[in-house]
Amino acid sequence: MTAPHRISLRTRLVGGNLLLIVAALTITWAVVALSGPPLFRNHIQQGEPLPPGVLNRAEQAFHIANIVEILLATMIALVLTLGLSAFITRPIARVVTAMAATAARLNAGNYTARLPDDRAIKELATIASTINSMADTIQHTEATRQRMLTDLAHEMRTPLATIDGFLEAIEDGVETADETTISILRSQIHKLTRLANDVKAISAAGEGRLHLRIQPTSLNQIVQDAVDAMRPAYTTKDVTLRINPAPHTIVNADRHRIGQVITNLLNNALRHTPPSGLVTIDLAATGHAAELTVHDTGEGIPSEHLPHVFERFYRAHPDSDRQNQGSGVGLTISRSIITAHAGTISLDSPGLGQGTVVRVTLPAATAGPAAQMDQPSR
Repeated sequence: MTAPHRISLRTRLVGGNLLLIVAALTITWAVVALSGPPLFRNHIQQGEPLPPGVLNRAEQAFHIANIVEILLATMIALVLTLGLSAFITRPIARVVTAMAATAARLNAGNYTARLPDDRAIKELATIASTINSMADTIQHTEATRQRMLTDLAHEMRTPLATIDGFLEAIEDGVETADETTISILRSQIHKLTRLANDVKAISAAGEGRLHLRIQPTSLNQIVQDAVDAMRPAYTTKDVTLRINPAPHTIVNADRHRIGQVITNLLNNALRHTPPSGLVTIDLAATGHAAELTVHDTGEGIPSEHLPHVFERFYRAHPDSDRQNQGSGVGLTISRSIITAHAGTISLDSPGLGQGTVVRVTLPAATAGPAAQMDQPSR
């Protein structure tokens, strides 16, 4: 099927200007032709009467002069119109053509395509800047997607290889399906399940699908519940867990989600703190917000890794025992949850062997039913 013929933007603009000029000149010609001679004759007749022959020749000369002037004005107007139209439409056509070409390259999967920085026309420069910003977002999203798929495949490979190896060994009679083997297989399946849940949580957070039940809640109590749940693991590893509560830490929060964040921070601190180490949780009220700080005496994080710790599947200690590491998405999920609460989360470390500090702030709530729970734990 033959594609319909389309007129370019430049042709439309020039043609439109020419139509305006033709319309204006046509109206001028009609006005001069219809009203000029009668006005001239009336003006002449107001003075001394002229002989008929002289009056006719004067009227004819006036009419010819008007025609010549209109033709000359028409030629000048056409030349100026064509010149000015070309001058004005060229940058517009250039930018629009570049936009179409860039959009086509982006649609074809070339996410590095960008529009040139042309500031000749403010509005077009704004559109170009917006398109370039959109292209940056698309490129970043695509890079993140590819990296996440690669990391996800890498994370799944180890437990799947372990499960496959044990099943093959059982089939060959090298291993038996005893309690130890079943326990190992179950632990690998739990890792895959946890990874699937983490990926689902990341997707939900990235798409703004986190379901939150925001209400005034005692941050002291949330922290205390998380500490109570983590205490046995800390005792087993011989790491001291200390909490310094504070009054008036009522926050607008989803109790379950904030508990998830605190548990994740405590897990990270425990994982990277050696035996006989110390993890301290400090709470404070700062007027319009409540602040939570988790400080550990663990292995710390090199400065070059700090800008990336909240990225998906990023590990600041890639050479550590992977069996004892998390999936690498805990901090990513935590940041998404805190951001959804209109709060902030940051991580800092003086360096290797000097521990890590994580700070979380949440908006304070007006004292309500939760105020009765907001008492420092003893």
